[in-house]
Amino acid sequence: MPRYYKCLSDSEYSQGIYTLGSIRDEDKNLIMQWRNEQIDILRQKEVLTPQMQEWYFTNIVDKLFEQEKPNQLLFSFFENKECIGYGGLVHIDWESRNAELSFLTSPERAVSTFATDWSFFLNLIKRVAYLELDFFKIYTYAYDIRPQLYEILKKNGFVEEARLKNHISINNKFYDVLIHSFFFEVIYFRMATKNDVQLYFKWVNDREVRSNSFQNDPVKYEDHSKWFFSKLDAGNCFFYIFYNDANEAVGQVRIEITSNETIIGISVDKSYRGKSLSSKMLLLSTNDFLKNHHVGIVAYIKETNVASYRAFISAGFREYSFVLNDNNRCYKLLKKHE
Repeated sequence: MPRYYKCLSDSEYSQGIYTLGSIRDEDKNLIMQWRNEQIDILRQKEVLTPQMQEWYFTNIVDKLFEQEKPNQLLFSFFENKECIGYGGLVHIDWESRNAELSFLTSPERAVSTFATDWSFFLNLIKRVAYLELDFFKIYTYAYDIRPQLYEILKKNGFVEEARLKNHISINNKFYDVLIHSFFFEVIYFRMATKNDVQLYFKWVNDREVRSNSFQNDPVKYEDHSKWFFSKLDAGNCFFYIFYNDANEAVGQVRIEITSNETIIGISVDKSYRGKSLSSKMLLLSTNDFLKNHHVGIVAYIKETNVASYRAFISAGFREYSFVLNDNNRCYKLLKKHE
């Protein structure tokens, strides 16, 4: 039976064939083997024994699941349900909302499939750190002996924050230590007012928004303003406007209670796409809405809109059915009140 960390809502996080799951006791000997085989790249002073690994899991790892804010969150990493690595968030600073990343696979995969494994692990651990924990930053601390590591980090949005010159000695040779960091966007919301009609008009006629909508034609300002004001006055439509820490509007989420169901829609300003904001916006708005409305929230997403589908899944929606909407094949997703 999977174990749950008290600070997380789930024990597993998946993307395609890859899954990040709460660390399993049955993987401890495999992890010990990987660590011993790659001791030179780790902050590990001696070869681990089965007795040492058993003590660590019993006295350190098992107790992590009993704590509200543990100093590390460790996960087994799977490909098609086979454990291929492990890692997580370590040296967690709950007050400053940041943590170091840890990740290790077998020596064989570190050569053959490291780029793919590392990239999928980063995507999944970002989801945990940002959506679940609301962290501001995650970072890596690594010896400058694996240049392939840093290129992948850069491709995944990490920046080199510091280089510690000649900081570590390995086999009587000194190496730099590199710290790469990923900074999450800090966002907050307010409820829309009639003064926001122009902002919503700009968003509704964005080319990508129109292409992903079920009605693709441009919207006239007169029609938009009548619709917008009527929805605000009706009291059953909730407009969430999101801002970043520079007080710039980055997007919106709309949740509308109809006679049949409660429907959600989202759009991100074109200047802020690609920053993983959609899932965070969906999570914050739906959690706020469900505090006072004990209903399920439904999303209709075109089959071709893969990015939007993933954002909703990351925000806690689950596939409900597959339907036709205005002759478009689309997913019908649902998020329930817990």
